[in-house]
Amino acid sequence: MSERGHKRKRSLQDSSVDLSKMRMALNRLEALKEELDGIEETEEELQTISDHVLALETILKGAKNQYVPYSSRDVLLLIMLQRVTFSTVTSEDLKKAGVTRKPLYFDPAKVIQLAEGLTMNAEAEIVDLYSRIKKIYARVNMDVSGSRMVLDSILLALAEIISDKQRGVAILPEMRIAQGDGVPITHPVSGYELWLSGSVDYAVIDYEDMRDYKDRLLAPGGSREDTFNIAKGCLFLVAAKCQSSVQSLASYIPEAVSQAIALLKSASLPEVRFCLSDGQTWIFFILKLENGTPIYYESATRRLSRDALENSDMPLREIVQLICEWLRPTMTGLFELEA
Repeated sequence: MSERGHKRKRSLQDSSVDLSKMRMALNRLEALKEELDGIEETEEELQTISDHVLALETILKGAKNQYVPYSSRDVLLLIMLQRVTFSTVTSEDLKKAGVTRKPLYFDPAKVIQLAEGLTMNAEAEIVDLYSRIKKIYARVNMDVSGSRMVLDSILLALAEIISDKQRGVAILPEMRIAQGDGVPITHPVSGYELWLSGSVDYAVIDYEDMRDYKDRLLAPGGSREDTFNIAKGCLFLVAAKCQSSVQSLASYIPEAVSQAIALLKSASLPEVRFCLSDGQTWIFFILKLENGTPIYYESATRRLSRDALENSDMPLREIVQLICEWLRPTMTGLFELEA
């Protein structure tokens, strides 16, 4: 008889069952049901999941030894949270996976130095960009698409300013980063795992200006698998969202941070510099791995609102030059990271 046949079978009464991860699961499930309330296609499926979880709870309560007397809901959550897309990641998810936040402080004098030290090409682009953005504010409703128009204009100006005879810039909207099950991050103590997958809103690639590289990055329908090998220096990410009375720009920080983590791990980069922006408001970030733990450094918000640009283009100059630095760093002492 096989070894498998001699293995002693156990009953639940003989087993130790850790139910500490269960309650959270059904709480998340109930929240999801509330969010999708009224959508007929989801109601039956979610109710079926709830019924199965409750049935599992009833069975597991028969176990003799329970480490924590919680419901079976947490087991389901443990499974659900292992596979998440960027847009569904929460700040609580990141904390459980060991991701830490710290502030980033810009040196005001260095920022002004950047804004005033423009090349002739950059100066011409800033003048044109300033005029274009003021026209957008004067003619376009800013609730939804207007902010994206501002963002697109800034990124195109960035590409023109930083491109030269040796280096080019490619803008890749909706670039897929994590393939398959996604990119895992694990809490070093608890062992909690979070698997990240999805696409970034924009990837801005600084690359050596060769025809073959340009074709690989910009040709319609071409493969982007070589992107990280082609990129020089930092790859710049933007998570572009429109603010509303319900969601502020800051509420999208977990999404932007999770994109950066997936990029850092999948491309084996020492750090990732990225931004969160709706075009009118900008937050700058740096992500690093320190002792194997992801830490992101977050700046204060900088604004390009209609009022901010009414009488001066200096706020625009500062942000454009900071974006250039984030894509191709040149200045030392520009910022300080809290220890």
